[in-house]
Amino acid sequence: MRLTWPLTGRAGEMGLVESALSEPASAGIVVSAAAGVGKSRLMREALGAAAARGCEVRTVIGTSSARRIPLGALAPWAGVHGGGGVQLICGVIESLVAAHDDRVVVMGVDDVHLLDDVSVFVLHQIVQRRAARLVLTFRAGEPVPEPVQDLWKVGDFDWLNLQLLSSADTAALLEAVLGAPPEPDAVSRLHRLTLGNPLYLRHIVEQEVGQGRLVEHQGWWRWTGEPVVPQSLAELIDARIGSLPAGVGTVVDALAVGEPIGLSALQRIADPGAVEDADERGLISVEHRGKAIEVRVAHPLYGEVRRSRAAPTRLRRLRGLVACELAAGDDRDDVQVLVRRAALSLDSDLVPDGALLTAAAHAAIRLADLPLADRLAAAAVEAGAGPEAQFVRAHALSWLGDGSAAEEVLNAVDVSNLSDDAFARFTYYRASNVLWALAEPERAEAIVDEAARLTNVSARRCVAAFKTVYYFAVDRPIEALAAARDIVLEELPPVIGAETAWVLANIHGDAGRTEEALAVGEAGLAMVRTSDAPHLGFNIVDAQVSALLMAGRVHEAVDLAERGRVDADDLPGAAHLLGSAIAGRAALGAGRLDVARAMLGRSSTALSATGYALGWGYRYCLPHALALAMSGDHADAVDVLASLNRRRRPFRSLDDESSLVRAWVAAGQGAVGEAVAILREAARTASSSGRFAVEVACLQTAAQFGDHAGVQRLAELPRHVEGTRAGVASRFAAALRDGDAELLGAASEAFEELGDLLAALDAAAHAAAVFRRDDRRGSSLTWTARAQDLAVRCGHIQTPALAQVCSPLPLTDREREIVALLGLGLSNRDIADRLVLSVRTVEGHIYKAMMKTDTASRDELGDLLRPRKPPPTDDQHD
Repeated sequence: MRLTWPLTGRAGEMGLVESALSEPASAGIVVSAAAGVGKSRLMREALGAAAARGCEVRTVIGTSSARRIPLGALAPWAGVHGGGGVQLICGVIESLVAAHDDRVVVMGVDDVHLLDDVSVFVLHQIVQRRAARLVLTFRAGEPVPEPVQDLWKVGDFDWLNLQLLSSADTAALLEAVLGAPPEPDAVSRLHRLTLGNPLYLRHIVEQEVGQGRLVEHQGWWRWTGEPVVPQSLAELIDARIGSLPAGVGTVVDALAVGEPIGLSALQRIADPGAVEDADERGLISVEHRGKAIEVRVAHPLYGEVRRSRAAPTRLRRLRGLVACELAAGDDRDDVQVLVRRAALSLDSDLVPDGALLTAAAHAAIRLADLPLADRLAAAAVEAGAGPEAQFVRAHALSWLGDGSAAEEVLNAVDVSNLSDDAFARFTYYRASNVLWALAEPERAEAIVDEAARLTNVSARRCVAAFKTVYYFAVDRPIEALAAARDIVLEELPPVIGAETAWVLANIHGDAGRTEEALAVGEAGLAMVRTSDAPHLGFNIVDAQVSALLMAGRVHEAVDLAERGRVDADDLPGAAHLLGSAIAGRAALGAGRLDVARAMLGRSSTALSATGYALGWGYRYCLPHALALAMSGDHADAVDVLASLNRRRRPFRSLDDESSLVRAWVAAGQGAVGEAVAILREAARTASSSGRFAVEVACLQTAAQFGDHAGVQRLAELPRHVEGTRAGVASRFAAALRDGDAELLGAASEAFEELGDLLAALDAAAHAAAVFRRDDRRGSSLTWTARAQDLAVRCGHIQTPALAQVCSPLPLTDREREIVALLGLGLSNRDIADRLVLSVRTVEGHIYKAMMKTDTASRDELGDLLRPRKPPPTDDQHD
């Protein structure tokens, strides 16, 4: 399949080339790069840009065949001249540098190292005469003849060593080619395979799209299955590798199945002389890792091609040899080495070792490689390992979102010989899978109730821990705390303790007990580091970020989330997405809506397209919807909410977050009264379950919409909620009630100091409105300007408070609300139903508003507050 491949990720390099060609004192630029990195494409694009600037452009291409012929590459300019010798050379030079209207001549010479000596002499003459500016390319690693080296010695050339594409540039290029973003896991796999070589990337992507393995799903491109090297690319790589002696082939093949391999181990597997030969041929890379020396194939695709061509029996034998070498090393029990040993043994000539496979399955989960953990554990079960292998396999499948398969594995466990502790763990795994992966809370509770017969103290702790998790999942935090009253996290198995810590961190954070939330989260993270649940670490960090945001410690939340994002970058699958999602939530809490939309849009969509639609997909779609609603993209926010409603999630409703989304949508559409009613109800619900920090967030948002009915309650909440946010929100609402513009301005500055730019924006807008009402025009303009500046910093948004101060109309709040709904195209009956008014009342308000604004029709009136489409951001695609 042929796709269109734009030049992407080379803006800096194009700038360097264009700068060199524009500098009068420069002879041009020399570009070196490995094969396939894009030097020829860069030269063509640079020549095209030069032509667009009015330059005369010439293109010369060096080839091995033309090198044998004098002036072979310059034949198009030699054919019009008679004679030979000096006369011919002078004629070629004149043709090359001839230009209309004294235009600058720019010559591109691709693969200059393949030119014949006479052609190089012509270039020497052009450079010495300064008759043209040159772009010279050559292939890095190839021998460069001395006359060519002399060429850039006589001219004042700039230099550019063109590098492989970074992972980010690879993602940008793929999105430009495919028309929609690729999933992060697909980008990571393609970048590891090609190392950012655009030529290799093009060959693989076009085949994978054509074969239906790289497919678009819900706006994202997903890559399934194992890579297959296209025949065209395999031939290119074969030409690069060349015909290999048997010993060198053994070196490359051993690395292809088991890299990296220590140098000494490789010299035991293959002949040491062959290792040196492979190094001289550029087929392997030797790297120092501390005191160790590791060897890899020079490019991952060399290994792919060799594996595809080798006999299966040869590969099985080599895998066994590498596995045995790893088992003999001092680091054989290192987590990564353990996983490599077991993975190699799966398809080797070694006898399966159930204990090794089980231990490696645990280790693979620690490394967040859940599919590999499933494979290793399945092999362990087949090799006769005990229930532990079934536990770890079910655990991996459940975290992969395949609850049915996990339950099938657990149902096959022979529980008759399990100890009480083992049976408690079995019960926990089974109930957790039924609760989260199969989304059946009631059945999960019944499974745990069956374990009530256990009398062993440690077993009963596991049962109590699951009760804690269950009550949290069904939104009964007070009962969850009661169930956890006698639990000591460190006395639980690490996986169970980590999940319980996540639950308690959420409960304490929602209640406003920030320090407890952070402390229990840290205890949980310590358990994660020794458990088979690395993904729980992201859940815990998410809970800590929530606690910090609600406390008003926004800068700390952003820093914590960013550290988590960096940690997640090197992890496979969902873990990679979770880091970005949490960072997006922190950006949302800081009011950076443009950043939040981009991060949450990508991660929530990708998570929803997998087995995590009810779990992480749902959890991060809500803040994405909130970011959309806050930034004025109400229709998309409503669509996201509708999609979540269709999922019918029976656990952890996140009702406060969905209420915030609905409130921001309503307020943005002009139905501010409806928005305030939603938030007041959400605040009451939160208060009834002891979630006082959530209550603060709801009441603060209502105040941002102009409601000060929560002043008294906000004044009480700082006694229950840690952090500075509750106090600032209380002062903000009181200033709003009292119409005190000075204190509203102070609240804006306090919110900005917390790191909440959005609240700072709305407080500034309210200050400007009060100053205007008090006829203090200068102060009003000052605070309007501040609000607008904050709106830009938030991502060029317009909140209801800012819209009111920037679009002042002589209307009451109710009239403004009705006019805004007219702008949405609602009929009088629709408006009456939405605002719980009579149609006659709505008609009366419309009549008064038309009189005040001197408008002649409903449409003209509605146009005064008709919503404008927000500016595009990175999460919007044409």
